[in-house]
Amino acid sequence: MFRKKIYLSLLIALLLLSVVVAILTRTSYAIADVSLGNILENEEQILVQLNEDSHYLSIYFNNELSNFTQLRDQSDIIVKVKVTNERQNYMNALLSGVKVTEIYKGNGIKKGDRIYIYEPSCFNRGVYTGIGGYNIMLENDEYILFLKHLTIPKGYKYKNNEAITFLPVSSYFAKYPLISNEVTQTLVENAEIKYNKIKDFEILTTNKDILALYQSLKNEVLQIKAVSPK
Repeated sequence: MFRKKIYLSLLIALLLLSVVVAILTRTSYAIADVSLGNILENEEQILVQLNEDSHYLSIYFNNELSNFTQLRDQSDIIVKVKVTNERQNYMNALLSGVKVTEIYKGNGIKKGDRIYIYEPSCFNRGVYTGIGGYNIMLENDEYILFLKHLTIPKGYKYKNNEAITFLPVSSYFAKYPLISNEVTQTLVENAEIKYNKIKDFEILTTNKDILALYQSLKNEVLQIKAVSPK
């Protein structure tokens, strides 16, 4: 009986330890729970750094796209959305809630639904990191997005909001604002840049060829507004 009590006590202790570790892991991964208001109050002080490591990016995104047909065909859904203030800042991504206003491709969602996008950029300790050319969406603005479902192991079933959570197909070429924006330009490598100077840029890159391709694709993307949505 005494041994059983010791065994039970150890089991309970291990379970409690597992719960504590899980909580600590989760809270350390989430830097801040924000509408970005607190962070962006000092946007003129936030430094910008770029991560355009092609090897790392190729794990998650297809940045080898060269035309609109490839972009369209590799997308699970193509939607027009309006960005809400439901946003969670993580170590390597911003999880943003958006409202679907039009659907051009895809099943399982409808107009008015809220879906979630992992945006490959984040804020941490006064630094904004744009990953693979991505620049985060601005709250209340509208965008056309080319998205894919989260990759999951065989046999795994989506939990919570995972079924309505997506990644951009490409970190460079999957997001297009509907507000005309002529300010985007290539950045100077290793230059000191503040976030307030680039927040309206459509993408962040030092590569003029990538920017030229983005602008060419954008001309075609914006034409789908004239096509009847699903």
